[in-house]
Amino acid sequence: MSATAERPLARRLFMVGEDLVERAGELKRQLVEFSQQPRYDRPFREMLAHQREALAVEDEGQGILLWDSFLLEHRLRDGRTVVEQFVDARPDLSPQDRQMLLGWRDVVSGVFEVERRDRDVLTLVNLVDDLTYRARSTAGRSVFRRTPERSFLLARLVAVGDEWVFSGPMSVLRPAERKVAAQLALDMSLRSPEAALRNPEKLAQAWEMQREERQRFIRFFGTDLVVVPGELAQRRLDEFSAFRQEEILREHPEAARRSSGTPAPGIELPPELVDAETVAFVYDEDDGLDFLAEFGLVAEAFADPDLLRRRRYRETVLSYLHDDTVAPMVLRRLAGRDPDKASVLVRRLLKRPRFDWVRDGEQLLRSLKPDHFARPPLPTVTPVSERLSAYASGG
Repeated sequence: MSATAERPLARRLFMVGEDLVERAGELKRQLVEFSQQPRYDRPFREMLAHQREALAVEDEGQGILLWDSFLLEHRLRDGRTVVEQFVDARPDLSPQDRQMLLGWRDVVSGVFEVERRDRDVLTLVNLVDDLTYRARSTAGRSVFRRTPERSFLLARLVAVGDEWVFSGPMSVLRPAERKVAAQLALDMSLRSPEAALRNPEKLAQAWEMQREERQRFIRFFGTDLVVVPGELAQRRLDEFSAFRQEEILREHPEAARRSSGTPAPGIELPPELVDAETVAFVYDEDDGLDFLAEFGLVAEAFADPDLLRRRRYRETVLSYLHDDTVAPMVLRRLAGRDPDKASVLVRRLLKRPRFDWVRDGEQLLRSLKPDHFARPPLPTVTPVSERLSAYASGG
């Protein structure tokens, strides 16, 4: 195709982008207006109650940011988000509008470096997921006056066609503040690994890292599930951390030179684990590393359902069934040792006389722990990109 033929096509695509952004701005205004109904006041307060750190921030920008998260991501009592309820209440919306609005549930949060500005489009690289985004603003190009190249934006993006627009307010860091930006991105990666793992390459790398970490765990403990007395749990975990660091430094001499005697990074177990009679360390292939208090009691009950006559066994097994922090794989492992006895245990404990674990076990897990099945499993380790590592180290 000749250069003269390309220009009209590029112009048409640019105009489509402008029209889409304008429509996105109008739909966002309608959504915000819809959300001003009194029925959303209480759910918003309930969301804030689960984000105590947000309550300490009282500036207007933070309030708008929280409200934007409430509209697009927070699940209400009926399981829907506000934006889903808005779409359901508007049968007049076109299929394209509905698709765009529902796509906004998938928000990209991050720390974005401004690579370049082209008219009213910013090319951004997200330090969290290491992906590139072309972003516009529904408020017009004037908002980009304070975003020079190499500055950093703390922002949220939602999709509009093949591009992105800012959703809610953004904060700007100067190019000289790159270490601050890198630390914020590292913190976000640790706090919300799913944000970093949007990148397919990082996701594949994370699964590989988790497989390697699991093999390291097995080399130390001899198995992927070990049960220890609570009073020894922290010591055994510290010994594993030291073993892990020794292996890593042996495999990567360059890391040994950089560490220069730095002690092994460790995990501090909470009091409820240390004070438990037994603690299980389990490194599952899919769910990663987990710690479980009083696993010994639960394992004994699965092996001998008659122990449910004792209140302590009964209450502990019930807590494993109903506590959402106990992953389904834990119960699968316990039941897999003897499905017949697991069937007896559930029949007695949940008053289900016809329950059969082989036939009904998976359905039971889905009903007891729906959040674990609402999203695909993600690795519990998060790789740090070379770009982010360089910023963090000042390179």
